[in-house]
Formats: sequence, C-alpha cells, structure tokens
Amino acid sequence: MDSDQDNAPVTPDMDDSVQAGASKKGSRGGRRGSRLFDYGELRLLLLAMLAEQPSHGYELIKAIKERFGGYYSPSPGVIYPTLTWLYDRGYAVIDTEDGGRKRYSITSEGQAFLQANKAATDMLMARISRPDAGSPPEQIVRAMDQLKLALSLRMKRAPLEESVLDKIAAVIEEAAAQVEQLMNASPVSNAYAQHVAEVSTAHAERYLRRLCNHFQHRSPVTSDERSGQIRLSIGEIHLLATDNVLKLTLLAASDDQVLKLRDIIESHLRLTASREELQIDWQVCAPAETSESAQI
Repeated sequence: MDSDQDNAPVTPDMDDSVQAGASKKGSRGGRRGSRLFDYGELRLLLLAMLAEQPSHGYELIKAIKERFGGYYSPSPGVIYPTLTWLYDRGYAVIDTEDGGRKRYSITSEGQAFLQANKAATDMLMARISRPDAGSPPEQIVRAMDQLKLALSLRMKRAPLEESVLDKIAAVIEEAAAQVEQLMNASPVSNAYAQHVAEVSTAHAERYLRRLCNHFQHRSPVTSDERSGQIRLSIGEIHLLATDNVLKLTLLAASDDQVLKLRDIIESHLRLTASREELQIDWQVCAPAETSESAQI
C-alpha cells in the first residue's frame, strides 16, 4: 500500500532513494554533478508519456531522444530502474509479450499521481517541448564537432593532469549554462499577461532563497538577498522580499502561460512554506502597471 507521500507533489527534498545521485558531488573539484533530469522529474516524464500511450522501455528512450531533436538520449540504466519504481508503486503495470519484452501502461493510481503533480509536470513538459522538425543548425553542429575533435585529438596524445581536466570541465560547464540561459530566455518586452500577488509572511527572504535555489538547477536564475528572477520556457517569475511581504510578479506571452506559471509557483511556494498557511491572492495587471515593479 502506498503512503500519502507517494501522491504528494515532487520536490528535490523528497524520495532520496528515487533521486539518488541528483545532488552528489562530482569527483573533480567537489563540483555538483549535473544531470538533465533528477529521478523525481524523470518518473513524471515517463508517466506522462505512458499516459499518452503504453510503451516498451526502448520506445520511451527513442521518444525522449526525438523530443530533444537527437541531442540527448537517456541510458537504459536510468530508464529501466525508474520504470521498475513506477511498477513497484503501482503507478504502472507490465504486460509481458512473446519473447519476454515488457510493455508498460499507466494505472489509475499513476493517473492520480500525475494529477497531484500537474504543475510540476506541466513545467517539465514545457521545458522539453518537441523541437521544430528539421536538421540541427549548421553552425551549432560545426561548433560541437570542433569541440569533440579538439578533445579527442588531445586526449589521444597523452594523459592530462587532474588540474587541467578540472579547468576544461569548468569551461564546458560554464558554456553549457550560458547556452541554456540563451535558449530559455523569454523577453519581458513581449509579455502580454502579467499577474501580481503580495503574500504576507515573516519569512519572505527565506522562501525567496529556497525557491531560487530549487529552480536554479534547471532554469536560469538571478537573485540576491531580497530579489530573484526565474526564467522558464513559458515566462518569468519575479520575486521581491520586503518586510513581512513576498511579492510575486508573473510575466508571460499569453493567459494560458501565466496561469501555468501561477500553478507552478503556488505549488512550490506552499511546499516551501509547509508549516505556514499562506494566502495568495492574484491581481491581473496591464503591462504598464508592472513594467517597473517587475524589474529586479
């Protein structure tokens, strides 16, 4: 029998056994290990895909690769343990076909788990929306080929010192972070829908810090002690902490997108403030009313 926690929204602090490795230190220089999904997100992604249609493990791997335009393909060592977890929790069932192949389908319990995590799932699916059809841009392919060639040729000549490997890894990680920020950027000037809420709480700065720390592992975030800006593929979340008030400003290109932002930030804020009952009342503002207040 599953516990109530199994149907609770997914957060980075829950289910350490499921998300093992998501926060482990790297072997070089103590840097945090980087991964495209933590296991909590991966199980939501697989469940959402199973809700679309029953699939074999290899079909899920192929479908995820297609969603990323061929740039990323999860390994069987990541996919199959997650499918096993879903099966053990009763969120998926297995139909063993001729030849021993396993076909996974979502259960009613899995549908309920997906619904309980709707905001997180919507955010995840928006992040990995299917790219436009066509070949990758030529200049990107050329740049990636040059990087792979440079590393391959140098590695074959002689082993590199650990300090040099650390510096190379740092350069690549920084480049990857900058690329992600450029690709996820959503210009405020194009904002059509803007919603604002002022949440009364004595812990405004603490909640702001926790929210920014959570989102920075998967989205571009800039913050200081009293303000923060989170950029998602569907819009922006601006946070401002003053005395006993946390101000939330949401900017998006459409009403549907700003409502998704509301679901996302509300669910994460309520989890962050689990010991406090927060009152979140949204106001719809015209662009001119929030153009100044949204700036960090």
